[in-house]
Amino acid sequence: MNTNIIHQALEQLEQETGLVAEYFDEGLLHLQGPHKTNRFMAVVKNEPRNYQLAEFVKLKEQHKQLIVIARHLLPGIIEKLYANEIAYLDTLGNIFLKTPDIYIRIEAKNKQLHQTNNGNRAFTATGLKVLFQLLQQKDLVNKPQRTIAKKAEVALGNIPKVLEGLKETGYLIPLNKKEYLWENRQELLHRWVENYATTLKPRLHKNRYRLTLPWQEIRLNTTQTVWGGEPAADLLTNHLRPERFMIYTLETNNQLIKNYRLIPDKAGKLEVLERFWPQNQKEMTAPALLVYADLLAEGGKRNLETAQIIYNEHIRPNI
Repeated sequence: MNTNIIHQALEQLEQETGLVAEYFDEGLLHLQGPHKTNRFMAVVKNEPRNYQLAEFVKLKEQHKQLIVIARHLLPGIIEKLYANEIAYLDTLGNIFLKTPDIYIRIEAKNKQLHQTNNGNRAFTATGLKVLFQLLQQKDLVNKPQRTIAKKAEVALGNIPKVLEGLKETGYLIPLNKKEYLWENRQELLHRWVENYATTLKPRLHKNRYRLTLPWQEIRLNTTQTVWGGEPAADLLTNHLRPERFMIYTLETNNQLIKNYRLIPDKAGKLEVLERFWPQNQKEMTAPALLVYADLLAEGGKRNLETAQIIYNEHIRPNI
């Protein structure tokens, strides 16, 4: 598969730019520029995901010139590669190259690779709420469906549709009528992260505010409101100085303004989202999986480093 990806991507490169490149088995790409041959460390992927960005950034630091070659690059990962000045090409003609003698950026807007969930209910907004709980508690899938629905705070009728969707995509293997085995939970987790950012999170957005107090001095009513994103990551790891702020809440706008001295501001650094899960009242942060997803969506070197720490310490043991 990698050979086909490389061949098709290099064909697109030559067709779109006239530049000729040669790939070598040891993972090197030689690109002939106007004045010299540019040498890249090449990473070949089918469809890179946000969680792999930290790996790409680290490789770029080691090798200086890095290029990601893919079958298909999603718009979100394209923007993050570009923001980190990591070269890329894919088989559809998306290209970004930046060297001392070359600068090219092409967006293949008219060439789209369609990939849908074909109506799979596991990846709807409601399905993602159910998956959020199943990914955190592996044995929950074998509990009564009423228990799953209560945990996910969704209607009972959604549960069989979500389970059927997971069976269709090969993530659940039926043992009998009531019991299942998991398959590829790590892949499912990262698929949840991608779909959360595009499908569920936009529906949760409530407002933006300006802080009038240092965030550490704000005493949240944790029965209703918890930190997400960068503040939550700092509380979980002590590895990140927050620059952007996020809370998940059940409180109204008026309560937020009154209780935390917030000022409504469309350009404010505090994003407020609706809390969609039952929360342990003693916890100040959203669950680690959600904080991990928030950091990947925000991007940036420090966020990606912190996301990896959270994954290793809080998420991987449950996979």
